[in-house]
Amino acid sequence: MSLRETSISLPKEFSPLERILLTANGNVQRILSAFYNLSITVKILKNEKTFPSAKNPLTLDPPQLPDSEIVSPESPTQPQILAEFDRKVQILCNNRVVCTATSTVTLCNAEYLRLIDQEKIGIGQLFRYLNILPDFELIRVGRDESGDNFWRVYSLSSGDNVHCVLKEVFPKNVFSMAGDACL
Repeated sequence: MSLRETSISLPKEFSPLERILLTANGNVQRILSAFYNLSITVKILKNEKTFPSAKNPLTLDPPQLPDSEIVSPESPTQPQILAEFDRKVQILCNNRVVCTATSTVTLCNAEYLRLIDQEKIGIGQLFRYLNILPDFELIRVGRDESGDNFWRVYSLSSGDNVHCVLKEVFPKNVFSMAGDACL
């Protein structure tokens, strides 16, 4: 699913509510907040600024996607990479984890890097702050072997300025976790 697509067909194993989360274009927090009628918070577990190694760090190994750390796909015309951020966050509703997201954010624009590094703009808020609608591509969806979680891997990008690849994991009961709080 890309930014220009208006429909997508996912495997029948996903419920309608799960499909809404799996295809969300940068608005998972808003969807969960609206569903539960509660505030959603983000707990940062890891936010490490890294610099690319001599070997091109932009690789994605599809056979390892469900269990591996996610990094950006390789591009044949690679712009100069200024920095990368390896992140892991938990999205919480009513103090319960409703999503765990792991991401690699690659920055090739000095202004974007300044905003994140010096102004402390969150990665998720960068696109909104700059009033940019990023290109969205749903790469893969699935369930873990136990069936306790479902997940998606997707990318958000804006030209050669920023490229993010994210893996979000949701508990299978994500829409029944807050009990009566959403009534």
